[in-house]
Amino acid sequence: MQELKLLYLYPDMLELYGDYGNIQVLKYRTAQRDIKLTVDEYVVGDNAPDFKSYDIVFAGGGADNEQTILSEDLMKHKEAIRQAVKEGTFFLLICGAYQLFGKYYKGVEGNIIPRIGNI
Repeated sequence: MQELKLLYLYPDMLELYGDYGNIQVLKYRTAQRDIKLTVDEYVVGDNAPDFKSYDIVFAGGGADNEQTILSEDLMKHKEAIRQAVKEGTFFLLICGAYQLFGKYYKGVEGNIIPRIGNI
């Protein structure tokens, strides 16, 4: 049996649109193909994950406030994320998570919020 490892980033804050459903679909689809999917979660305050030890890193949607909070934590992992991408880890980013991995985000008030960018 093949196995895939997935890291679910910030499931407590990036769950705006029921993104856990994406994980459930992935579990179902991999099981249909006789692939074991192991899902680990990372939230602010946990020990830093080894991003490159995962096949997939997933993060879902979140509002501006959550993105601002998580941006600071994500910046701590910028180099580790960059290395994971170089080594072939796939990042599946939905909605607000996609914005977190951009160069910057411009809020409705016109404020520029730095992001992880240039991965």
